[in-house]
Amino acid sequence: MHITLKEGRKVQITPGLFLLGSLFLSTIGSALFNKDYSYFLISALLLSYMGLYVKMKNKNVQKTLSSIKWITIWGGLYFYALYPVQKLFMKNMYVSYLTGTALIGQTEIQQDYERLMGASYNPNLSVALLLFGLSFLLGECLKNIKSASYKKLALQVIVVGMLVHAIFLTGSKAGFGILIVIFTLFIFRWNRYYALFLASIMLINIHFILELMPRKARLFASADMRKVIWERSIHLWQEHSLFGITPIGFHREYMNLYHDNIPHAHNMVIGIFTEYGSLGGVALLIVISIHVYKMLSLYLSNVASKKHLDTFLLSLPIILLTGVFDYVLYSPQVALIAIILLATWEKYTARLNLVHPRILSFVRKWNVDLTVKHGKKKEYL
Repeated sequence: MHITLKEGRKVQITPGLFLLGSLFLSTIGSALFNKDYSYFLISALLLSYMGLYVKMKNKNVQKTLSSIKWITIWGGLYFYALYPVQKLFMKNMYVSYLTGTALIGQTEIQQDYERLMGASYNPNLSVALLLFGLSFLLGECLKNIKSASYKKLALQVIVVGMLVHAIFLTGSKAGFGILIVIFTLFIFRWNRYYALFLASIMLINIHFILELMPRKARLFASADMRKVIWERSIHLWQEHSLFGITPIGFHREYMNLYHDNIPHAHNMVIGIFTEYGSLGGVALLIVISIHVYKMLSLYLSNVASKKHLDTFLLSLPIILLTGVFDYVLYSPQVALIAIILLATWEKYTARLNLVHPRILSFVRKWNVDLTVKHGKKKEYL
C-alpha cells in the first residue's frame, strides 16, 4: 500500500477493495465510537489485507493461481502427514508451535485431541484449507479428464483420496456437507447427467449418508449451540449496529455479557455484521451478490475459452459454504487464501459486464417493442 501511494498509482475500486475498505472504515469508527484504541490493531490487519489484495491484482492470473493452488494442495498433504504424530508433537509446546498444531502463545494444549489439527491449530480452520486444496485438485482432475491425460489423473485421484480422508479426520460436520457439494459440482462440470444421477441416489439414501457424517451424535447439540451463539451475536450487533465491535471487541463483549469463551459468531454474515456493523455487513452482501452474478454470467456466456472457470467454480463457493456454520475467515491463515483467490478472480473477470449481454439484448428489445406499440397507439388516437 505504501509503494502504491508513494508512486501515485491509480487504484481501481473493485468489489473486493470496496469490501476491505468498508471493513477498514468500520474499525476506525468502532475504535473512536467505543473509545477502545486496541481496535486499531484490526485496522492495521485490514490495511495489510488491502495491500495484499492490490499486489495480487497486479500479478499475472495464470502464475498467481498456479502458485496458490499447488501451495494449498501440498499444504493439505502436510496436514494429513501430521495426523499420525500429532499427539506426540502436542506433548511439547514448542514443537507444537513449530509444526502449527498449536497457536503460538497458547499456554494449554490438549494432548489427547483426536481430531486432525493440521498446521492451523484448529480442526475447523484446517478443514477449510483442506477443502480449498481439494477443490483446486479437482479442477486439475477436470483438465486431465478433458485432455485424456489418464496417468496424471491416476496420481491426482490418489491425492484426492488423501485429502478426503484428512477432511473426515478433522471431524467437521460442515466439512462433510461441503465435501458432498464440491463433488456434486465436480461431477456436474464433468457430465450433467452423471450429476443428476448422483443427486437422485443421494436423495434416496439420505439416511445412509448421514450415517457417514463425522461426530453425527453431536449434530443436534452442535446445532443448538450455534443457534445460541447466533442469537447472542445478533444482540451484540443491535447494541453496536453502525460500526460493530471488531473481532477484539466481540470476544471481550461476549465474555463480559455471557461468561463464555467464544471468539467469533460462527457464521460469516452474522460475524461481519457484529464485528464491522451495518457498514461492513451491507458491503459484504453487495459483494456476494456481484460475485454470484458474475459466476452465473460467466458460466452462461458463449466465451470459447474458460480456462480457469472450473477452478473458481469449485473453490469460491467454499468461502460462503464454510461461513454458514462457522467463520473461518476470522483466521488470517484462511483469510489470506480467500483474499488472493478473490483478487485473482476479480482480475480474471475484469472485462465481464455486470449486466449480462442476453439481459441487455432483452431489455433493448423490450424498449423497442414498447416504443413501437406506444407510437401505434398515438397514431390510432
